[in-house]
Amino acid sequence: MRGLAGALGVLMLAAIGGVAVTSTPIRALLPWSPFAQRMNILIMGLDRTVSDQNPNVVYPVSRTDTLIAASFDPMARRVSLLSIPRDTLASVPGHGTAKINAAYAWGGPPLAIRTVENFLGVRFPYYVALPERGFVHLIDAVGGISVHVDKDLNYDDSWDGLHIHLKKGYRLLGGKAAMEFARFRHDSRGDFGRIQRQQEVMRALIDELRRPRIVAHFGRVVRVFGEDIQTNLTHDQLIALAFFGARLPSGGLVRVTLPSTPAGDDVVPDIPRAREVVARIFYGMEVGALTRTTVELVADATPRTPAGDALARIQALGIRIVGFRTAANPGPVTVIVHRGSPQVAGIVAGLVGGTPVTGGPRLGGPDLTILLAGAAGTAPPGGLPR
Repeated sequence: MRGLAGALGVLMLAAIGGVAVTSTPIRALLPWSPFAQRMNILIMGLDRTVSDQNPNVVYPVSRTDTLIAASFDPMARRVSLLSIPRDTLASVPGHGTAKINAAYAWGGPPLAIRTVENFLGVRFPYYVALPERGFVHLIDAVGGISVHVDKDLNYDDSWDGLHIHLKKGYRLLGGKAAMEFARFRHDSRGDFGRIQRQQEVMRALIDELRRPRIVAHFGRVVRVFGEDIQTNLTHDQLIALAFFGARLPSGGLVRVTLPSTPAGDDVVPDIPRAREVVARIFYGMEVGALTRTTVELVADATPRTPAGDALARIQALGIRIVGFRTAANPGPVTVIVHRGSPQVAGIVAGLVGGTPVTGGPRLGGPDLTILLAGAAGTAPPGGLPR
């Protein structure tokens, strides 16, 4: 729910910018695409930890109650939002397999980003983190949203001060009620039903953002961003996203939930289907081009910084590691292309932080050779479960 607020906040700026820009002569001065390359943003909503002994005691430790992996693609004129259920099992560096929402509690934004990058096989240079009050403030800032409540929702948690009582039907919800609607998960569908309600909130807010009257709320929205949101996006980048939103066509917003299955209190990702979704959303390609690719790793024989993260990201996409050896001073991180797709070679180079170069074909050898300094003695990690 709180992560949803971050996504909506970014889209809100985009929509407000869109209304303001498209309604003035400034539109004629704008370039078609204010940023030339895809921007991946990890949106993290933060929960609050209440003492088991005293509900008035709130600990300064938060988990990511919601994770949304967002991709702004100027070439396709599309914004894609991938929701990751908070109880999804993932490998958290330094902590083994755990629920993915715990990464933030153990290491803040750096560890949460690192975990999701290794889990999906996607780099996220940018992030947005938002506490729960930000959701309420964002919805109130636009004057509320209209949603369809599919059934009566009733739940009480007196210890945490959560009381949800919403009647079935079409409702105009303010910030507090919208928070309750987006947070409810106490039915047979659990977190998956909650994600559907989050998507309904998103649709409703986008409808509000398309109305010209949203310009009148601009000041309140800016205050919310200044007071409630933590991000490494610069002011210029937020403006660029706003200009991008000004030209986003109908149908340009894609919302997907990570394919997975509940297993008791945990959620187990459906790896093959998840890879298909990731390949399509973040790389614009079929997953087969990735899973057919074979790579050989050549690591520095002198122990330095472990390269487990780079290897995990490669394996998360289903790329097959068919060889591993060490060499003295293999040079800078490089992806040598022997055969196969240049696009896949570029993806692998981005995942390991290297440069793709063309090499001679190797009969019966791998498609790519990766010179990966700093991974001495590090066997390829298990990555995501297969």
